Amino acid sequence: MSLSKERFYQLTEGLLFMSETDAPLTYIEIGLESSQQWPPSTVGQFLQLIGEDPTTPVEELAPAKFFENLLPGNEEHEDQVIALRKAMEELKDLEGFRVGEIQIKIYVLGADDGRLVGLHTLSVET
Repeated sequence: MSLSKERFYQLTEGLLFMSETDAPLTYIEIGLESSQQWPPSTVGQFLQLIGEDPTTPVEELAPAKFFENLLPGNEEHEDQVIALRKAMEELKDLEGFRVGEIQIKIYVLGADDGRLVGLHTLSVET
C-alpha cells in the first residue's frame, strides 16, 4: 500500500515530536525527477534534493531511532506510532536526516511508486 498524503495524516493525527518545542509531523513529497536520485550517495546530494544550502550541517538519522524518539510524549498513541512506523518501513530505501543546528529539521523519506515521500518535523535543541 502506498503512502498517500491522506493516509499519512490519518496515521499522524494527534502525534507530536517532543523536544524543546512540540512539533507536528508533516507530509512531504518531492518531485518525480528528484526521486530518481534516491537514495542520495552523499549528505550534500540530500541537501540539494530538499533545497538546503550545501554548507548546512546534516547528519544521518536511522529511521528506527526516529521512531524510538517519537514515542516519548505519545504513549497514549503507541499503536498509532507503530502503525506509522510500519507504513514508513514499506517505503523503499527509507532514510532519515537531521538538518541544521538548534532548530533541527528532521526528514524520514523513502521511495514509493516513483515518488519520494515521507515526513518532516522540527526538533529544537539548545
